[in-house]
Amino acid sequence: MPRIDSRLSACLLFGALLLLASGCASVRQLDSGARADQASAELFVPYQFQVQAIDGTVLRDSFNSFDGRDQNLRVAPGKHELVLRYFDLIENTTDRTDDYTRVLSEPITVTFQASANSRYAVVGERPETPAAGEAFAAEPTLAIENRGNGETVSGQVSVAEPEVETIRRGNTVYAPVAQGAANASAAPGPQPAPDNAPPQSLQMLKYWWNSASQDERDRFEAWRGQDAP
Repeated sequence: MPRIDSRLSACLLFGALLLLASGCASVRQLDSGARADQASAELFVPYQFQVQAIDGTVLRDSFNSFDGRDQNLRVAPGKHELVLRYFDLIENTTDRTDDYTRVLSEPITVTFQASANSRYAVVGERPETPAAGEAFAAEPTLAIENRGNGETVSGQVSVAEPEVETIRRGNTVYAPVAQGAANASAAPGPQPAPDNAPPQSLQMLKYWWNSASQDERDRFEAWRGQDAP
C-alpha cells in the first residue's frame, strides 16, 4: 500500500505541474519592437481584444481562427497607437446548430501614453449574449489603465467602417458600425441587398480566397492554368 500511495502522489504532482505549465502558456508575448536594453513599459491585453498592430507595425493579419490567449507587449515610453480587434466566443442558447457565436469587430484604434517601468492593461466589457457582443463590436467601450493606480492613459476610441461584403463570413459575425455613426455619414447611393439575398459570386470568391491556405491557393492557380488558352 505505501508504494501505491507514493505512485499516486507522484502522478498528482506531475498533473499539477502540467496544469501550471498550461496556465503559463495561456499568455503570449508579442514582439512590439521595444529593445530589451532600454527602459520600457508593459501592456497586458486580454484575449477578447486581439492585437492587430501597434504604431503601424502589424502583429496579426489574419483572424480566421480564434485565439484564446492573453497578450503582453513591451513598449517604449511615449505615445503609441494600438489597433485591436474585439474577437470572442459567446455562448449561444438560441441556435441549435452551434453552441457558440464568434463575434469579430472591425479594427479598433486607441492611442495611449506610456511611462517607463509602468504596467498597463486594456479593460473593457465582456458581453454575455451574441446580440450584446455585436452591439459592443459596433461601438466598443474600452480604455487603457495604469495597473498601479488605475489612471486612464488612453485617448479616444474609434472603430473602422466595414466593407459590406465582409460583415458576415460563415459562422463569424463582423459587426457593422454603430447605427448613429452610419446615419451621420450616410450619403445617397445604392442600397445594400437584404440579409436574405443570395451571395454575389465575386464576394464569395473573395471570401474563399482569403480563407484558403497558401497551398490551397497554389493548387487553385494550377487548376486555373489547365484551362488557360
